[in-house]
Amino acid sequence: MAKIRIAAGAAALALGLAVAGAAQIAPQAPVIRVEELHARPRPQSPRVTARAAAIVAAIRPAQIEQMDHRLVAFGSRSTLSDYHPGPKGTPGSTTVSTATRGIVPARAWIVRQFQAISRATGGRLQVRVDTFDLPKGPRIPAPQSIGDVIATLPGTNPNDKRIFLVSGHYDSIPADFKLDSPGANDDASGTIVSLESARALASHHFPATIEFITVEGEEEGLYGSHYEAQKDKQAGLDIAGMLNDDIVGGDQTPGHRNTDVLRVFSQAISPAVSREQLRQIIFNSWEDDSPARELARFASEVAGLYLPGFHVLLEYRPDRFERGGDSASFQAAGYPAVRFTEYHENANHQHLPVSVTPQGVLLGDRARWVSPTYLANAARVNALTLAALASSPLPPAHVYFRGGQAIGTPIRWTPVPGAVAYRVLLRPTASPQWTIRIPAPPKFAPPIRLPFLRGPAPAGPPMYGITIPQSPDNYIIAVVSVDKDGNESLPTLATTPPFRRPGGRGRGGRGRGGRGSAHALCHALESWHQR
Repeated sequence: MAKIRIAAGAAALALGLAVAGAAQIAPQAPVIRVEELHARPRPQSPRVTARAAAIVAAIRPAQIEQMDHRLVAFGSRSTLSDYHPGPKGTPGSTTVSTATRGIVPARAWIVRQFQAISRATGGRLQVRVDTFDLPKGPRIPAPQSIGDVIATLPGTNPNDKRIFLVSGHYDSIPADFKLDSPGANDDASGTIVSLESARALASHHFPATIEFITVEGEEEGLYGSHYEAQKDKQAGLDIAGMLNDDIVGGDQTPGHRNTDVLRVFSQAISPAVSREQLRQIIFNSWEDDSPARELARFASEVAGLYLPGFHVLLEYRPDRFERGGDSASFQAAGYPAVRFTEYHENANHQHLPVSVTPQGVLLGDRARWVSPTYLANAARVNALTLAALASSPLPPAHVYFRGGQAIGTPIRWTPVPGAVAYRVLLRPTASPQWTIRIPAPPKFAPPIRLPFLRGPAPAGPPMYGITIPQSPDNYIIAVVSVDKDGNESLPTLATTPPFRRPGGRGRGGRGRGGRGSAHALCHALESWHQR
């Protein structure tokens, strides 16, 4: 009995000591507390809310239906029906277009629509036609001219040089002028998006410039968009985002109706990236974070804020297989560009002469297959996205984080004029969309000190900063700037800060270790890039 009491006492003493010891153990990791938002917040400014409501209301299905039927009524909008040089020895040019049929009257009608919008808003739109000559070539059987219609809404901030574009092509196919090629969906729908976006936005004021474009020659080889993209590049213009709309009419084939999903295609790695940019993409695993992808995410988020019943689906491809569009011209010029296209396409309603099969199948791109309601929502996605982009502050020029073995992740970014707040964006590496937003006040922070470098952190320009609990190993990290109305900028991706080892080689986003696989991948990508 005594032995039992002694054993019980010893056990109690041991338990007491264990409890006391546990109470004395220091916290094993610091607790980093931050506010987390799990969706992009809608700007709370009454002005922004009222503007969004006005944009949605301005785009009406009934008006869109009339416009689509009007474009179809031109019979054929073949690029080949534009002006050709006159016969040898005769002055002037010739065209098979008439006053009511062909690409020439269609272009004149589009110009009048933009001019009417400008008059209704006090002359706010600057309307022009960019005309240029095409030599004989593939799908161009003889030299001719073509013309792109441009309507510009100038920005109100002279220091904001950004330009945001929306585009559709107004030519149709088949190219044979003797055949009807109504092009109700491909691409009267995209032309209508540009026109309706202009109608919805022209009465509003934005810091950045917006251009509403309808181009020609898409079906023959992207000629119109290539001309515009190269002209903008040669002029050094800051095209901060291009939205291309091609086949956005919501084909209404019975049994395959699409009412609420719009695809947005985006290029993973631009063909215009440099060797050093490829290295940075590889080191940071930014294969799904190109400027075009961020533009697509931005549009999808904006649609979710204001059109909850209409979904913009991210497609991680530049376009449909073995097909393309005008966004490719701007991507090739180094500009971020995306393509919007309906979810269900019907090949019987594209690129075919108007006819009926013996089985009673209607062929051809007819207006009866276009949904004015769907097309109105596609136009609203574009107009709302353009308004959000053109209102947004500039993104931070640089964003850095400290990786490696550490608790918590310090983030630093360069201040942006006009921004009153910032948000750190986080996305799990396998997630298509940003899932966490951490509000970050505009407070200066000391430079990031890299643990493997001796001495103080390298000096640099003052930067704002915050430390977050999440590890960069699990997330893609970015920072957006926020203005006084709650408008978010496009994101700037975070990377580790550049440094130079004492007496050694410089570094900018290449990391430590694992160089062999990244080096091989870089060469593989460079080989692809040079094809």
